[in-house]
Amino acid sequence: MAMLKVINQNDLNSKTAPIFVQSFDPASLKYMRSKGLSTKVVQLIDGNGINYETGAVIYNTGGDATFVDGRPWSWTIGGKPDYFGAMLTPAGMAEIKTYADAIGPWKPEVMTFKIMPWPDKSSDGKPYVGSLAAVNDIQPNNVISDAHKAGLLVHVYTFRNEKKYLAGFFHGDPRQEYLQFFRAGVDGVFTDFAITASEARTAYLNETGY
Repeated sequence: MAMLKVINQNDLNSKTAPIFVQSFDPASLKYMRSKGLSTKVVQLIDGNGINYETGAVIYNTGGDATFVDGRPWSWTIGGKPDYFGAMLTPAGMAEIKTYADAIGPWKPEVMTFKIMPWPDKSSDGKPYVGSLAAVNDIQPNNVISDAHKAGLLVHVYTFRNEKKYLAGFFHGDPRQEYLQFFRAGVDGVFTDFAITASEARTAYLNETGY
């Protein structure tokens, strides 16, 4: 296959190579392993939305997005009814460990994003659904610790500087978002703003004495 050919041509097909091969679909990662891929591998894990009352990630929206972001395509065509959330259970992580070195979850899959207290209705009298801007409580769940127990690294996505992508909890400061996740124990982050990420990492290392 083309990707493996390029990796081999550049002498990168080893665990010590400075690359990660990643995919949302486990079938593709398992296939590449079967063809000789030896690099570090990341199983990406997606989701479709957030229930801001409970913090639970929504996978099944009842629409087309369910088959794009709700579960791997190979599961859909293979008749497997599970969603990406199944990968975040201890059993799911044990399976991932057989072919990958890390998980790459969406941010709300390792932290609960909640609005507290939860209002029953919006100002217009309609049922309240919440928004990212209104999130005022963010706490780690058990995904990071469970992944580490399974021997997997945790690389979380995607960190951005724009206020519209930040939970209200962070008051428009993207560095505070990084720090929240670093303190929770993530091993790496996906970011569109490497300078901000580096600044936040330096701040975190300073506060921990490294």
